[in-house]
Amino acid sequence: MVKANEGAMADVLCERDVPVKMRDGTVLSCDVWRPKSGEKVPALLQRQPYDKRLAQAYVYAHPAWYARQGYGVVVQDSRGRGSSEGDFYPLRGDGKDGFDTIAWCAEQPWCSGKVASFGFSLPGLNQLLAAAEKPPALVTAIPGFYPQGMYDGLTHVGGAFGLAAVLDWALLLASDAARRANRPDLLEDIRHAAGCGGAAPTLALKDIPFLVEPDLMPFLKDYLEHPSFDAYWQEFEIGERFNQIGVPCLHLSGWYDSFVTQTMHAYERFTSETQSEHRLLVGPWYHIPWTQQVGAVDFGDAARNMADEYQLAWLDAWTKGRREALDALPRVKVFVTGSNTWHDADHWPLPGVTTQTWYLHSAGRANSLSGNGVLNLEEPGAIEPADYFFYNPTAPVQSIGGHSCCYPEAAPMGPMDQRNVEVRNDVLIYSSPPLEQSVWVAGIVKAHLFAASSARDTDWVVKLCDVSPDGRSLNIQEGVIRARFRNGFDQPSLIEPDSIYEYTIEVGACCHRFEAGHRIRLQVTSSNFPGIDRNPNTGGPIGMEAPFEWIPASQTVFHDATHPSSVSLPIMPT
Repeated sequence: MVKANEGAMADVLCERDVPVKMRDGTVLSCDVWRPKSGEKVPALLQRQPYDKRLAQAYVYAHPAWYARQGYGVVVQDSRGRGSSEGDFYPLRGDGKDGFDTIAWCAEQPWCSGKVASFGFSLPGLNQLLAAAEKPPALVTAIPGFYPQGMYDGLTHVGGAFGLAAVLDWALLLASDAARRANRPDLLEDIRHAAGCGGAAPTLALKDIPFLVEPDLMPFLKDYLEHPSFDAYWQEFEIGERFNQIGVPCLHLSGWYDSFVTQTMHAYERFTSETQSEHRLLVGPWYHIPWTQQVGAVDFGDAARNMADEYQLAWLDAWTKGRREALDALPRVKVFVTGSNTWHDADHWPLPGVTTQTWYLHSAGRANSLSGNGVLNLEEPGAIEPADYFFYNPTAPVQSIGGHSCCYPEAAPMGPMDQRNVEVRNDVLIYSSPPLEQSVWVAGIVKAHLFAASSARDTDWVVKLCDVSPDGRSLNIQEGVIRARFRNGFDQPSLIEPDSIYEYTIEVGACCHRFEAGHRIRLQVTSSNFPGIDRNPNTGGPIGMEAPFEWIPASQTVFHDATHPSSVSLPIMPT
């Protein structure tokens, strides 16, 4: 048995590299932090592939802090990571491993018999997969900043490959993978690749280091080989497991997190399809870190990270029966960007939200800030000229801020001034007049485009922005649809060149107040690189063509009475 090390901690014990045997005999390794007092305490479990020695303390309080609050914190290296045995494949078997680890926690002499789980990103999802296995000792879960699976919102966005997020995530995993493979020769390549901000514009997906070669992480190749939402992805989905998760959950997210839309959809399903108590906390944060400074915006002291205080109130209620702190908190607490205030509610979607349709207009040249694109509530007339632009895969529109993973130094994240891309002629700009009164958007924004392309496949990218009186254009949300997936991510179908199709684009979740005097702006283009991979416009296997095979496309966006391109905004009364 690993000996507890009292060290410099006056009131906390730490046991490191504690072995826990899974049902198949594989031994996973844990660090355990608990009070010295010897009292029986609830277990607080985090299972993660990012080094148990760090315990995701780049956003959460140190495990010793939770131990001081009367919890035994168990942080486990996922199978095949850190000091745990086995082979790593994200989320594969995490439900069963989580079940076995929860049972082990409950049997420990220091444990009260009650177990809670927490963690964000992949650990947010793996604890839900474990909860679906119905471990008897699990009384609550706190999933944070999580997708509903590995496909939509993580490896793919609107059917396009989430290049920046996958590459940054792969590089986070690469060093430990190289160590376990005894490949120290790769460490220098990893160091040079990390923080690069995305792949070079001259590389096809199949040529980007660490996606396919070297073969350190074979799951990445599998992701590329399954561009559609086929049976392969079902293993990692919450999907039909929602009604199997019976424990109460506190859900955490941030408006600039890559998974916020997925998290909000999941919250809606939990509250409508299950009987357990669920609560929601959403700040203005991006994936990492959770701070008041996000991209180019300081959201003020109100936006500080208070997730630990919320989690403690929740944990005390469900593991110790102390509800006073929790009952003083709202069921839903969301930060309203723009006004930079918190809003408390009993439900999400927020009560009182109605859908408002804003239509695209122009005199036939909405290209760039110099164009004549307009966004307003008036339905388009019978005859209104379409807008045109060329999309060249070898010169994609740059990602400036946005929703990605995992660190802002390495991937485009957060609100940023968009004017550097809005000067491009391959970006259509539709702006409202200055608002006479504020407009509060709270919910899932969707765009409806009627468009044609000279290509057999292409992408349509939509970005919602807030334009201040001084002209600064800040991105609020963005979405994309890969044309071949217009009928569903499981139903790829190439388009007929120069034919008009209707596209529904999930721009995403937000809670933003456009103040009086500001303008609502919609960008429409066909790339967002390196946030997503470029569509080569060929209709061929995704990511496999070399750059000399890529072709430019002539793009047309229609907005007339027959083809009323628009954006649907969920509006809260102000």
